Amino acid sequence: MGESARADPVTPAAVAALRAHPRFADALRASAAGLAGLYHGSHLLNWLIDDRGRMLFGYFALYLHVTYDPADPTSGLIPTRMRRLVAELGICSQGRALAMLSLMRFGGYLAPAVQVVDRRQRRLVATDKLFALLEERLRLHLGAMAPLFADGAAMRAALDDPAVLRALIVAVAERFIAGFRFLTHAPQIRLFGERNAGILIFATLLSAGEADDTVPPTRPVPVSIAALARRFAVSRPHVLKLLRDAETEGLVARNGDGVVITPVLADAAQTLFAAVYLFLSACVRDAMAATERVRRTG
Repeated sequence: MGESARADPVTPAAVAALRAHPRFADALRASAAGLAGLYHGSHLLNWLIDDRGRMLFGYFALYLHVTYDPADPTSGLIPTRMRRLVAELGICSQGRALAMLSLMRFGGYLAPAVQVVDRRQRRLVATDKLFALLEERLRLHLGAMAPLFADGAAMRAALDDPAVLRALIVAVAERFIAGFRFLTHAPQIRLFGERNAGILIFATLLSAGEADDTVPPTRPVPVSIAALARRFAVSRPHVLKLLRDAETEGLVARNGDGVVITPVLADAAQTLFAAVYLFLSACVRDAMAATERVRRTG
């Protein structure tokens, strides 16, 4: 793993510069609103693993798939290998990983490999459906952040190249394996990240302000506990407890039928999305460079 894969691309100076960009609020609103709109889940999936875990699980399934080496029968998306990897990274337990693999096969995101290397541990392959799910999320953020970077349009266009997409999957996974965590830069978001549908509810609050409000909104935003529960396939008590716990931690304030995002949460949200954009831009640039090197030498 090269030095670029280990280095944290998110620095206080870079975060501050990005947050000061005149288009940053527009990018944050677009990303937050889009995240909620991209929700794919169910009650069963929520019970198995939270939305952050599902995203990471999908990334690492794709990572093992794209790094398969036909000369090495132990490589690729082998169930035992996947279970151990996600458990070591703290994404979920091996038992839940096995259940997730089964659900992803049932949903058409994974399929058995045609070539059988070991009948006891048949390798799986990622389908176009899983690649499309990842690409949809990447295009959302790359489209939102493009105006913030001089090479933003080039990074967004690079995703049209399947080779860059595969190299990007590797770059993201390797940085995560090397220790990068978004919550290192915005630890106040942990409450939302560790609850089922927490990030989705968080994103909904960020993008719920009126057009003339700030991003995140400073004025109260209307919140329907029942609507959030239905939208994200969780119970009403679950949503209510999340908001109450967020209020206890000073992240939100309840205001009648609305919620006020406190300065603490607003600051953390801006830092989090700046970190996402800086991290993703570094990974895309790594992927573009790696793809170019392969084509020059291949």
